[in-house]
This record gives sequence, structure tokens and C-alpha cells, in this order.
Amino acid sequence: MRVMPIIRSRTGCFTCRRRKKKCNEEKPICSGCKRNKLDCRWPTEAPSSSSLSTSSSSTITGKNLPPSPTDVISAAQRMERHAIIAASMSPEEPRRQSLHQQERKLSRQENQSPRLQRIEPAPEPTSAVQPETHSPRDFFHVPTEPGPEMDLDDGDVEDVSQDVDRRSSSTSSHSTSSLESLPLQSGFLDDDAVSDLALISSGLLFDDSSGLQDGGITMPMSLLPTHGHSSYELLSYYLSRTANSMGNGSTDVNPFVAKLVPLAFSNPLVLQLILAQSAAHRQASKEPDSSNEVAQRYYTDSLRMFRNVVGEYVGGKEENTLTLTVGSLILCLTEVARGDINGTIFDHLTASKSLLTVLLGRAKSFTNDDLPDFLVEYYMHTAASSMISTDFHQSNHSLLSPHIEDAARTLVNRKYIGQLCGCWLELLLLIPQVFQLGQSIMGETDGEQRRPPSTDDIISFGFLQSQILAFFPSPIASPYSHLAGIVFKQGVLLYLWSILGTPQTSPAGSAHRDLMEGAIAEAITALSQFPASVRVNTSLCWPLAVIGCCTADPGVQEILRARLQTMIDTIGLGNMRETLVLLERVWSQPVEETSPWTLYKTMQDQQIWISFA
Repeated sequence: MRVMPIIRSRTGCFTCRRRKKKCNEEKPICSGCKRNKLDCRWPTEAPSSSSLSTSSSSTITGKNLPPSPTDVISAAQRMERHAIIAASMSPEEPRRQSLHQQERKLSRQENQSPRLQRIEPAPEPTSAVQPETHSPRDFFHVPTEPGPEMDLDDGDVEDVSQDVDRRSSSTSSHSTSSLESLPLQSGFLDDDAVSDLALISSGLLFDDSSGLQDGGITMPMSLLPTHGHSSYELLSYYLSRTANSMGNGSTDVNPFVAKLVPLAFSNPLVLQLILAQSAAHRQASKEPDSSNEVAQRYYTDSLRMFRNVVGEYVGGKEENTLTLTVGSLILCLTEVARGDINGTIFDHLTASKSLLTVLLGRAKSFTNDDLPDFLVEYYMHTAASSMISTDFHQSNHSLLSPHIEDAARTLVNRKYIGQLCGCWLELLLLIPQVFQLGQSIMGETDGEQRRPPSTDDIISFGFLQSQILAFFPSPIASPYSHLAGIVFKQGVLLYLWSILGTPQTSPAGSAHRDLMEGAIAEAITALSQFPASVRVNTSLCWPLAVIGCCTADPGVQEILRARLQTMIDTIGLGNMRETLVLLERVWSQPVEETSPWTLYKTMQDQQIWISFA
């Protein structure tokens, strides 16, 4: 026969329950206490439901009605939703202190009833009509002052404390298990959650001083417990502006929110880097509430935290590989947002190349391949857009590793469309090959004369030209992304053809000059078909710079100048401003000296070393 489960009685006396003995429930003294000569203690009888309802109804007057059960449930669900997010970001020590405070409070209730009574809020003066706010504690209240008719046994205190511990550990394990998979879940934050996070970060959902939501729901702990009010503002700015400025809108889902924000909630370094990027973007956009001091402080703190994690990684903590890879890539676009002119982004790119190569070697450990895809796209966009700034005479190392290149080609075969590479990832893979060809043709000179191209160089030139001409934007791409892909295609063609010279240096009527002028005209036609204020322009600094270096037409220069100025005013990234400054310097030079391959010389002369990412 099956063994019947042991069900602990809750109706016996306190003494037997504390001793874990069976009670025969004889009153006023049970047989166990009589036999052992113990003090038999019984709980006070709870008031009847009729008296409770009468007492409750007597306290309800005017507008002091309790919310309906539906309101209580929806409020509790909303509080639980944010409590899980907040608990995941809070340190363990405040949580333990909160539990200890609950245990101490329960231990002081030695003479109270173990049952939780539902009481109604007391009536308030009705001199002014104000919206009512209710807290869960108003409906499920544990009295803190002992009453003469209430008695709580020590064993019950232990039981309640154990229940609190179990519930807390269950919530903690739930939030921890959820966060373990955050970096790999593309759909972790839905639209409602992102909106809630924006409200939280802007201080609209709860007040820092009181911890209360608009509906009076008490928040258990702060979402960003170790950050001040400025962090809420920066997180709100990131969700509303910075994330949209970083992504070009080619896809419906923005990975700068769907991928990086969940990772930031589980990793303090990523959170600090995101806040620093938001502060840098807000400062570059010259927002009314922006502060250079705040932007510099967050930037300095993020670099310090990044160096600390790098030190742990060098010391053998290899689980930081993902964090450092994401962090180094975020730092790249932070320099773009700041408009850094010291070439700091190239240091971050070097680190990103090594870290991403190691991470891709462990790609089998990922349960979801969305995050590695985004990291590969992130790196390819930044690296390909930065090569034009380097001196090809002295650059002896490639910014691509075989692992990264293979991963990018896999994405091209899948017709990948991203928020950074749009639908032109295939062209980003060709830019490093054009750079290497330019090194081979122009890098070696015989005295001051350029050596004639070798047979291999001619074959490579024809092969690259055929690949670029064969490129056509994906038909499933959005209209703006499709047009931006055409602009990028003409930019890569001009970058290749300018190895042989620019239109200004070619004879009038030559095929080379006609081809380049035709590419410029087609690019300008495509640019005229979409506004300069749309998000896709955030990825077009590189082709605009190439086009600007290949033309001496004042009309084309004015079109590029107006577009870049509009991008500065609407998108607000610092490298857009520096791109315009650099092009103005290029256009002031003699036309025979301007070329995409001499752009690095202009940077050296003007002490400006930027990336066009």
C-alpha cells in the first residue's frame, strides 16, 4: 500500500506545533501538555466574517472605497514585472537586509495572531478632491503593535520566516535564471517593456525619493541602485534617441535596444558604457540639458571599468570575453558619437578584432546565433568605414581576421540585413580588398615614380570591379535602405577607380573620367530620393566622404554640405560634424591633390584623425 503523506496540522496548540508533536486538540489543555506539564497555549479565535464585514463597512465612507480585485491584480502584476527587473540589478546585500528586517519585525509580533487580516483604509478629510492611491500594504497589512487578544507563537515566527526566505529565494533564482539567457534572447524586451524602461529611466514611473509609482504601488528597490538621477535621464535618452541614431532603421527590430539593453541589465560594465555613449551623444547633439562635465565623467568611469575587466581577462577570467567584445564595440561608436579626432577608435578596433575572433571560435556555445551576427555586423561596419583614414604606405596589418571574414560571408549568403550594414554587407567585405589593392599599386614607388601595376594587380582590379558592378540591393530591403545601398555601391566604385586617378587628373573625354562622373551623378540622384533627416543617413558618412574627395563641382559639394549639416542637426553624431569639417578642408585644396587615397594626408595636416563609421 502507498504511504500516505504526512500533513502537518495547523489547528493544534502552539506548544505542540513548536515541539512538532501531535496534538489531540483538547481545550483548554491538550493531553500532550498535560502529560509533560507544559503551558498549553492556543491562538485567539478569529472574528466572524459578519463582524469583520460590519467593521469594514463602517470605515468606508465617501470616496475612500478600496479598488476592485481586478485593479489590485493588475497593479500587483505590474509591480511584480518591474520588481523582477529591479531585483536583477540590485546587489544581494540590500535584499538580505530587507529579509532580516522582515524577520525582526515578525519576531516582535510574538503576541499577535498568525493570520493576516484584511483592513480597509481609514477615511480622510474630503476638503479637496484628489485621486486615490493605494498600496498593497493597505489591503494586506500585518499589524506591528501587539494587541491583547493576539498571540503568535515562536514556532509560527519560524514558519513565517522560512516562508519569506523560500519566497525570496524563489524570486531571486527566477530572476537570475532569466538573466543568464539575456544576452542571447533577441525578443527579451517587448514594446511595452521598452516603454516601461523609458518611463522608469526618466523618473515618470516612480519617484526616487519616495519609491512610489503613480498608482501608489511601492517599488521594492531602485532599477539602478548604484546610479544617480543623471543615470535615469541618460538611460531615457539612450532609449529615445541614441539607440535610434546608432541604428539606420533598415530592420524592424533595433539590436541596440533588443540586444544591448538586456545585456546591460545583467552586466554593470555594459550598462556604464551605454550610459557613457548616451551622455556623449547628448553632448554632441548640444541638447539644452547636456553637460560636458557629465559626459566626461561617464566616459572616464566607463574607461576605468573597462580597464579593470581587461585586467581580469588577462588574469585568466575568460568568461569576460563576451562582455569585453561588446564593450570594445560600444566604445568604438562612443568615439563616433563624441566626434573624437585623436584616432582613439582605432585602439578599440584592434582590441575588438582579437576579442571577436576568440568569441567566434567559441560560437558553438551560443544557444542563439543572433548576438554573434550582430557583433560581426557591428565590427564589419566600423572596420570597413575606418580603413580610408589609415596611411596605406605604413599599414601592414589587416583589420579583418579569417574568422570574422568567414562569419561575414556566411551572413552575405543568408542575405543578411542589419541596422549598421543595411543591405550592403557584401560591399563592406570588398572595401578591405580594394584597400589592399591600393597598397599594392600605390604603396611601392621607384624613387618618386609609381611602379606600373603588375599582372596580378590588373586581374584583381578587374575582378573587384565586376563584383561591385554585379551588386544590387536586396529586393526585400526597405526603400530607404535600397537607395542607401546604391549610394554605397557608387562610393565603393569611386574608391576603386580613384586608385588610377580622380576626374580632376584624368583627361577630358577619357573613359575613366566619364565613368567616375557617371558614378557621382548616380549617387547624387539616389541621395535626392530620400530626405537627409531619415535614420539611414547615419551609415552614409563613408560614401559621402569618398564622393566629396572625387568631385570639384560646386553644385555637388553644396548638396553634400547641406546633407551633412541636416544630419548633424537631426541625428547629431559627432563624426558627422568632423566629416563636414574635413571635407571643407579637402575642397579648399588644389583639385589635383584631392583623392580618397590622399585623405589621410589632409587628416595629418589638420591634426584630425577620425573614423567614418
